[in-house]
Formats: sequence, structure tokens, C-alpha cells
Amino acid sequence: MKIVAITAFPFSLPTRRDFRWAGMLGDLGNFVAVKIETEAGVVGWGEATPLPDWGGDFSRHSGETLKTVIEMVETVFAPALIGLNVQNVTLAAQIMDRVAVGNVYAKCALSIALYDAWGKTVGLPIYRLLGGAVRETVPVAHMVGLMPYEEAVKEAEMAIEDGVHALQIKGGVDAERDVALIADLRRRLGDGVMLRLDANQGYGHAKNARSIVQKLVDAGVTYVEQPSEGLRYMAEVTQHAAVSVVADESCWDIADAFDVVRERAADCLSIYLAKAGGFSGACKVADFAEANLMPCDVNGSIESCIGTAANVHFALARPSVTLPAVITISAPSGTHPYRVAGHYYDDDVLAEPMITRDGGICPLDAPGLGITIDEAKLQSFRIDR
Repeated sequence: MKIVAITAFPFSLPTRRDFRWAGMLGDLGNFVAVKIETEAGVVGWGEATPLPDWGGDFSRHSGETLKTVIEMVETVFAPALIGLNVQNVTLAAQIMDRVAVGNVYAKCALSIALYDAWGKTVGLPIYRLLGGAVRETVPVAHMVGLMPYEEAVKEAEMAIEDGVHALQIKGGVDAERDVALIADLRRRLGDGVMLRLDANQGYGHAKNARSIVQKLVDAGVTYVEQPSEGLRYMAEVTQHAAVSVVADESCWDIADAFDVVRERAADCLSIYLAKAGGFSGACKVADFAEANLMPCDVNGSIESCIGTAANVHFALARPSVTLPAVITISAPSGTHPYRVAGHYYDDDVLAEPMITRDGGICPLDAPGLGITIDEAKLQSFRIDR
């Protein structure tokens, strides 16, 4: 089961519509595929969805690009991992941390590929390798990006009509618009829908953020995600907020999670496999959150089916991940179960669509990631030709 080759290349998927959030400069739908091959012929797939313009509070964590991920995977991590038993995932994570500081997106892509290959060698889906499922499905929160007001209302209404029960509303650019949109959606959708406003640090100083959050509460918001930048401001907002505050940019890894809890800067944590450098790091954050009675969600940068499958396995297996996940529902062209909900791409590189039930993604029970990659289609979507 020794690793004999590791390769990485960029690819892109066609988007259903333009999706944006505060501070986002690039376009959605660009990825790095990582392929690990073993001496027995087993192949593991991983993915990175890097963003150069996103890096945590006060640039504490640096952004990455398609090129930096590929360079790190092929020239730094691959030489250190080739020859290792593919099942030694913890040792692999330690080796990656030793040979390079940071570069968590590249590490995450390799982590996913390692777990995929490990699962295939033992005939088990990844969620069983992580301890087994603690829930029957992974509930999905559909992301309503920054878009014209009426389009945002329509996007939200159609997602709920599709069958999901939670929305993540992107905001943080125009607070008055955010408050009006939440009030409008609450009136239209009723009390049974979870409305989570993600400000992406956009409300600034704590005094300003506190005032806006109170208006959002009055409008009917359920959660507010990352209203300010920095633990000091986040803590002040959280202390005075009548709804739970979710830390996203403020919490990347276990060290950040300790800081958030110590400073009482949030009530909930948003976990990305990429922010934590892969499964091992993300499990540390989730289990620490559970010990501190903090609900979590699984979030990300709207991955392709490879990253989404990894998110589903992680969410199935971690008890603290009780909030609806802001992730893709992946499907090949023409087979998506929903018009809007979780439907960010017009096509994807898996052979069969993910199965949904009542607005959630069902377990992927085949070995490894539990999906079959259409390699011909993946090659057709490459953007390095």
C-alpha cells in the first residue's frame, strides 16, 4: 500500500449563476484535483478550492492559489510522502506539517486523497474510518450570495421550495440591505426556516456591529456569522447578541478554537476541512467544540464533488456538527435533484448524483469518498491545457 505517485492539476466547473460574498475577488468554480496512486493500483482523489483573498482575522492565515497548491503538492509534499503506507494518515499529516508551515489547502487536498485511498484499501467509506455515522443525513443550508435584492429573494424562496430548511444569506456590504432582506425573507418563509446572515467580517467595529446585529435580531435572523474581525470585537458582539454568533474567519484550526473559547468570542464554530488542513485537524476542532458544548457546521468554498463528499463524511461522523452545512449537492449535468438548493454547478465530475432526503445529503456508502469519479470528464474540465 505504498504511495508511488502524487500529481495535481487545476480544473473548473460551469456555474449555474454568479455567486459572490463580501471580499471575494475571484470566480467560483476553480479547483485543484490531487491524485494519489499506490503500488497496488489503488487511487485516491483529493481537492483544494483555494482563495488568494481569504485568510482569517488580520491576515493571520494566508491565502492560496491554484498555482501555489499545485507547486506545494508536487514539489514539497509529494517527495516527502512517496513511499509512505497510504493508510498512515496521521503520520502523513505530521510529515506535511514538518516539511511546510501553513499551506493548509494543499494539505487538505492530500488528506482527502489519503483517506479516499485508505478507505478503498479496506473497503470502508471514510465516515466509518472516522468512527461511524452519528446522524442519518447531512442537512444542507443553501447559500444566497451577494446579488440584486429581488434575485436574492427569488433564490431563497426557490431553495426552500426545493426542500431545504436553512439558508445562509451573504451580507456585510450594505447593512440596511441585510436587515431588510432578512425581514422580508422571514415574512415570506415563516418561522420554520433557519436564516443565517454571514457578514464575512463586514460590520467593522464592535459598536457598529452590535447595533446591526440587534436590528437583524429584530428582523428575525436565527444566527449571525462573523459580524466583525478579531476576537476582541467578536467577543463584545457575542456578549450582547440575543442570537448565537458563529465564528468562521476567526477559527481555522485547533489553536484558533482554543482562542475563541478563551475569549468567549462566539457561540458556534464553522469548520472547513481546508482551514484545518484536512481531516485530522478538522476532527480536533470539532471534538474540542463538542467538549465545550459549541455547535458546529461544515462550511467551505463551494467545492466540487470531491471536496463535497469529504465534507459529507466528516459531518456524518462528528457529533458537534449539528448546524446545517453550507455545501454543494453534487450531480452530473441534467441529474440534479433540485432547481436551486445546493445547486451551484451545472455539471460535476462524479458519475452519479448524490442522493438527498428532506433537504439533506444521504451517506455515501461505497469505499473511500463513496463516489465514482468520471476521469474522462475530469480531464475535459482541466484548465492547464
